[in-house]
Amino acid sequence: MDIEDFLACQKKIIDKALNEFLPEDSSPEIIVKAMRYSIFAGGKRLRPILILSTYRTTGGTKIESILPAACAVEMIHTYSLIHDDLPAMDNDDFRRGRPTCHKAFGESISILAGDALFAKAFEILQKTRTSPENLVLINKTLSEAVGIDGIIGGQVMDIVSDSDSQDEQLLKYIHTHKTGKFISACMVIGAILAKAYKDEIKACKQIGDILGLAFQIVDDILDVKSSKETLGKTTGKDEIQKKLTYPSFYGLENSIHKAQQLLSKSKKIFKEKLKFRDTEELEHIAEFIVNRIY
Repeated sequence: MDIEDFLACQKKIIDKALNEFLPEDSSPEIIVKAMRYSIFAGGKRLRPILILSTYRTTGGTKIESILPAACAVEMIHTYSLIHDDLPAMDNDDFRRGRPTCHKAFGESISILAGDALFAKAFEILQKTRTSPENLVLINKTLSEAVGIDGIIGGQVMDIVSDSDSQDEQLLKYIHTHKTGKFISACMVIGAILAKAYKDEIKACKQIGDILGLAFQIVDDILDVKSSKETLGKTTGKDEIQKKLTYPSFYGLENSIHKAQQLLSKSKKIFKEKLKFRDTEELEHIAEFIVNRIY
């Protein structure tokens, strides 16, 4: 399996659905332009792909029926990036190789574009073809992952802490909340929609928690060792802003080793707790998360 080809193929499916859920001729024109500018700026579409892949891995067969859920998580992810780039937050001028939303449309419109994507996500989520009970459960799962117990909670602690905070638990809290819980939720949602067994859903959550933490550690590593040309955004900002990161706490080499340990741990759970499923697809994604260069 060529992971780059696989991701590109899955991205096309998601982009087509996103275009249908957020058509160009919607109004007000300026806000739709800003929303589409950010959501079609590129991106790996990793979070919606995790939903689709977990769904297939745990027995799901009707991909069309769950595309609304996949698109909803990408809209939420894009909203978080728009807001994260704002001058009051990380103050980034570039995202995915081009000017950030607030640089292209101004702060007011970019804030509203993020808000609109967040609201649109939950509107679209309701179009997912599943049982009412499952729909309630995926709404709950997603809401928890993006609120104060997830993305927002992690972002808050990221803002109020710095690299002088030699607190290992705080570091882990920031990473597992601002990034990890959302990635984990995507795997859980995919398993729920596939009507997987409870122990399989639990295993998907465990793997998602591990890969979510690994994803953010790798982000920290790339901020140190990669380039703006490769990442499509400014690098080296974590050190300038004195962010509490794995490289600032453990050092670069130890952080790389930690990410590889997490990959091994995820593979062990695949083999032990999803042994009756074909997990090759998800395992390749796990390897991509840890070994990626962008």
